[in-house]
Amino acid sequence: MLVQFEITTRCNFDCFYCAGRAMRQGDMSYEVFIDLLARHVERNGTPDTVSLQGEGEPTLHHDFFKMAAHVTGLGSKPYTITNGTYKHPERFAEHFSEVGVSIDTLEEAAAERIGRYNLPRVLSFIAALAPSVHIVVHSVAHREHTPKIAAWCRQNKYRHIVQSLQTKPDYTFRYAKHLQPINPVGGFSCDYVASSRMRYYSLDGVEMPCCFIKDTSAYEGMEAMRAHQRDRTWPKVCAGCRYAKSLA
Repeated sequence: MLVQFEITTRCNFDCFYCAGRAMRQGDMSYEVFIDLLARHVERNGTPDTVSLQGEGEPTLHHDFFKMAAHVTGLGSKPYTITNGTYKHPERFAEHFSEVGVSIDTLEEAAAERIGRYNLPRVLSFIAALAPSVHIVVHSVAHREHTPKIAAWCRQNKYRHIVQSLQTKPDYTFRYAKHLQPINPVGGFSCDYVASSRMRYYSLDGVEMPCCFIKDTSAYEGMEAMRAHQRDRTWPKVCAGCRYAKSLA
């Protein structure tokens, strides 16, 4: 199982693709993180991977590497997706065997337009990290930029993960000119709810089945999500999700 923790919402970028709606700025305390992870292990066993994520940049959390060390001590693999601006890439090699880096374009001017500044610094970060850590490049799908990133990743033997833009309203309000929300049709079904693929813990310690619920004001909890899965009724927080299935 993959367990993700939203450890921070503080960000040094205002990225076009950031989806958080009215999210408070702050960090998950180290104590809360330790407690949530311990409770998760007690209920579900030791996870294969614990991802230290953020609606903001995870390395801004003062206890980021301390959290990674704790994950390693549990016997799990720590993972993260960073914007690549951290000044000391060598620190990652102490705790991580694999690190994700967000890159949506290899063109500096285009990167700045979408809020991903300091592209040369990001590329230098990757080059410094690559000899000791496996690099995973994460990109939001773009007709023009993604093929160039894919070719660059193949050339450098980096793994490349491309994510399509989410079609839920709590995402599309940020890019309404590019993609409209999709209304649910038919009965609800979701692999994230049906199986133990992932558990996501928000900054406030709320357990969710995935990382795609950004506006949590209408979130009903895991038991309610299982009830929706059983009854094939759409949870309000999942309306329009590209990863949910509409059953006849």
